[in-house]
Amino acid sequence: MKYTMLIDQTKCIGCAACTLECKREYEEASFGVLRTRIREYEKGEYPQNVLRYNKNFCMHCLEDAACIAVCPVDVIGYDIHEDGGMVLIDYDGCIGCAACVGACPFGAPVMDDDRVKAEKCSFCHQEVLRGRPTICSDACPTGAILFGEREEMISKGEERVNALKDKGKEDANLYGAEGTGILIVMDYDYAEYDLPDEDDLASNINLPKFASASGGLTVMAALGGLGLSYFRKFRQDRQEEIE
Repeated sequence: MKYTMLIDQTKCIGCAACTLECKREYEEASFGVLRTRIREYEKGEYPQNVLRYNKNFCMHCLEDAACIAVCPVDVIGYDIHEDGGMVLIDYDGCIGCAACVGACPFGAPVMDDDRVKAEKCSFCHQEVLRGRPTICSDACPTGAILFGEREEMISKGEERVNALKDKGKEDANLYGAEGTGILIVMDYDYAEYDLPDEDDLASNINLPKFASASGGLTVMAALGGLGLSYFRKFRQDRQEEIE
């Protein structure tokens, strides 16, 4: 990816402005279905305990994205534009099987049961390809989300990590420089934020899971022709109900 976002968890105050602005921009998703969510973590021990926040959304894996690997109808792929590289879902072709929901090691895609589709961050690709920043980076009031060319953001992230280490934060690190399209500056180990090892993302793919509109999960070894026909019929029936 040419462009990226650099997220500094030490500057995030958990205000969810990024979540709200993203929802406002992409309001076609059903009520309560969010492309980005804020998770709260309490770190350290009293009286030195602090709150840290993890912006949970699509990390846009640079290679071998789990959602692409498990999609049975090949509607998830990389934007091949020269300034692209984002992982995108073709919503017109999505059959709502939720394979991507179960497989993603970041827990990024979510099911929109009303629309019978999976939903996730698109890296505001239409805006970015026009040379504009992402919605969430514009919305952040503390500068915890920066947008720019990838190499520049990596350099800024490394500078921030070094500054944190100079302040005694020995576990400070930059996540995403090798494996994901999004960069995160954190002052604790990545595992403390429920993040997988970015050097081995392929092995962190979860077993494919398929969700019904009611949210129930069923683990399936493979999706054969009969299963695919079922999900297509299921999606068609739900769309007719909605219309």
